[in-house]
Amino acid sequence: MRKSPRRLQSWSILECFVLAISVAAVAHPQVNVLTANYDNSRTDANLQEPVLNPSSVNSASFGKLATFPVDGQVFAQPLFVAGVQIGGVKHNVIFVATMHNSVYAIDDGNLQSTTPLWKVNFGPTVPSGLFNFTDILPEIGVLSTPVIDPSAQVMYVVSDTLPSASTTEPVFQLHALSLSDGHEMLNGPVTIAASVPGTGSGTTNGSVAFDASQQLQRPGLALANGVVYVGFGSHDDSGAYHGWLMSYDASNLQHQIAVFNTSPNGEGDSIWQAGRAPALDDKGNLYVITANGDYDGVTSFGESALRLSTPDLKLQDWYTPQEWGSWNGGDLDFGSTGAMLIPNTDLIATGGKSGLMFLFHRDSMGHLGPDNTSTVQSVQATLSSIFNIAVWDNQDGPIAYEFDANSSLKAYRITNGQLGASPFSKYSPPVSSLYAGLAVTANGGTNGTGIVWLTTGDYSSGDPVGTLHALDASDLSIEYWNSGMSGARDSLGWFAKFVAPTVANGRVYVPTFSNTLAIYGLLPQGPSAAPRGQITAVVSSASFLTSPIAPGELVTIFGANLGPQAPADGEFDATDHLSESLSTAQVLFDGLQAPLLYASSDQFNAIVPFGVAGPSTQLQVFFQGQVTSSTSVPVAPAAPALFSLDRTGGGGGAILNHDGTVNTRDNPAPRGSVVVLYATGGGVTKPASEDGAITRSPPYPLLKLPVSVFIGDQPGEVLYAGAAPGIVAGVLQINVRIPQTAQPTFAAQITLKIGDYASPTAVTLAVD
Repeated sequence: MRKSPRRLQSWSILECFVLAISVAAVAHPQVNVLTANYDNSRTDANLQEPVLNPSSVNSASFGKLATFPVDGQVFAQPLFVAGVQIGGVKHNVIFVATMHNSVYAIDDGNLQSTTPLWKVNFGPTVPSGLFNFTDILPEIGVLSTPVIDPSAQVMYVVSDTLPSASTTEPVFQLHALSLSDGHEMLNGPVTIAASVPGTGSGTTNGSVAFDASQQLQRPGLALANGVVYVGFGSHDDSGAYHGWLMSYDASNLQHQIAVFNTSPNGEGDSIWQAGRAPALDDKGNLYVITANGDYDGVTSFGESALRLSTPDLKLQDWYTPQEWGSWNGGDLDFGSTGAMLIPNTDLIATGGKSGLMFLFHRDSMGHLGPDNTSTVQSVQATLSSIFNIAVWDNQDGPIAYEFDANSSLKAYRITNGQLGASPFSKYSPPVSSLYAGLAVTANGGTNGTGIVWLTTGDYSSGDPVGTLHALDASDLSIEYWNSGMSGARDSLGWFAKFVAPTVANGRVYVPTFSNTLAIYGLLPQGPSAAPRGQITAVVSSASFLTSPIAPGELVTIFGANLGPQAPADGEFDATDHLSESLSTAQVLFDGLQAPLLYASSDQFNAIVPFGVAGPSTQLQVFFQGQVTSSTSVPVAPAAPALFSLDRTGGGGGAILNHDGTVNTRDNPAPRGSVVVLYATGGGVTKPASEDGAITRSPPYPLLKLPVSVFIGDQPGEVLYAGAAPGIVAGVLQINVRIPQTAQPTFAAQITLKIGDYASPTAVTLAVD
């Protein structure tokens, strides 16, 4: 198992995960994937997949075809449209949206290219640290899955932007992009705004206004009968938030049709559904399931399944489990999975953090009541949380696949409108996974053709290296293939939680949090020409945000075809200098060789040479006689960023308490005590630091620029700010005394300021 770049060992070296690459061509596809979870029933199923079947999916004939680099993490499900007219030529296109607020159109017919057919960016993202929000790190851009109207050749997508660095007020916008070139259409974009009468949380003068700083646009978008539906959850259930659902005229985005608020006279009741889009039936009904919050059965509908009319979003019916109060108090969201409509029935399937899986009737939902009635059935599938369910309409009746957090994938038959009391089949990943992505493919409902595609992440290590699994849909104990069987060739990258892989036309498109789309399919016969490497992003190895780089900063370089297929870790020579070449790969800034911590085909960890002065530097990667195009990167005197403990760029910091123990919420630091912070991006030092050298003995290099630290909004006393003893030059140690006036909390935001440059505020300190 390969470690990821977010791992900080002995406070000295960050290591990286790996993706391999090979390229193949495939016949022109015919099946489009236009919306989250494959269809408006949200079944996570493609039953028009004859190419990928039990005989073709094995380690000899199936594997990774390509890695396409993008500029941010991918939370949204990739979408697919055949025959898009671009530049006078028809292309089969994969559309990928990133958390860096970009949308990519990728040519499925030319996987050797790492250049998109087109790309648009919506502007500055919202730093997660702005709201002390660590469920999503380091930035929020396009979070939800877009939706496509193939007849109009348009994609609808929601961006989250921070228009100015001087404001803390984000803006959500709904866009309508042309599939041919990404230009805005249909009077888009429109800034999302709304208000409803009410007396609930955040009320002003008898009105509850939509507050973009309190909401998160998590559910996928939905489209039906010329109307786009947009739902909203919250930032970690904090603040004056509500559940919101809005409908817009798909032909004119300036026309907002209707607004529904789940708690106008209360608080909470978000609609997040682990990213699942609202379900829509053929009668014009829309279904969502809410999370924690108030319930009164009149205007507040927390922990409830709701049926709304369209497009006016009027509440028609609902079901609320009788345990809603205890679930609300225990953060056991009923709405953690969203609604799935079981094909050819009037049934809805869902599951929540209580571990109960439910079936209930759409036409008679039952309002507040027990878990088992004439219209509702529940099964205790697990004692942990449920975030994902997929449904296969099999020839012998529907099968529901449910993933238990940190446990197993289970299959339940639905017979005569009832879930089986226990699973008939299950699969337990070798390594526990807190979250999973889930999809099922088959040639119709025919037995022997079904495959369940499961993505898992190794959360036990703190670095969720991803694995894609292909399992027999009729017997989950049979695993046809997984991305770890052939070593580096098929490795996935960093796992993207919740999102389903997109499987269509003989290929599998898997989003990752390692700034890539991994593409799998039937392997080509014979050798393929090695594609040229491409750099797509340069980010801080501490914050994982894009910003100007500083001399001596630890940076992560994302791209494709950059270096060795088998990853290589940095090594120190006899003089305690970090290697500048790994598997013949080199990274140059203005011609200066950079010390390398890690090298792989899609990612490098490097240390910017201290001689890089700016205002910009030209970056290139050399490997096996090939060189990437020169990439211009802005340079600043400092670009401070603090390392986090879980290597994600935010949350609890990589911080030592005064007694040498690690600072955690269970081991807070007393006010007035001294803590040790670890950072990078401090710029030049005095005396000068030596590239790639271990800081061994005093006098330790100190930062030239002045240093200050704020814990919460209180200034700390900086006692030392310079090179970290025993660690490679570029890693900084900051010793700071916590002010007595600091507020006790398990998550005090830390700001490190070096000169005029401040760190992101996503890293926190536990203070007693």
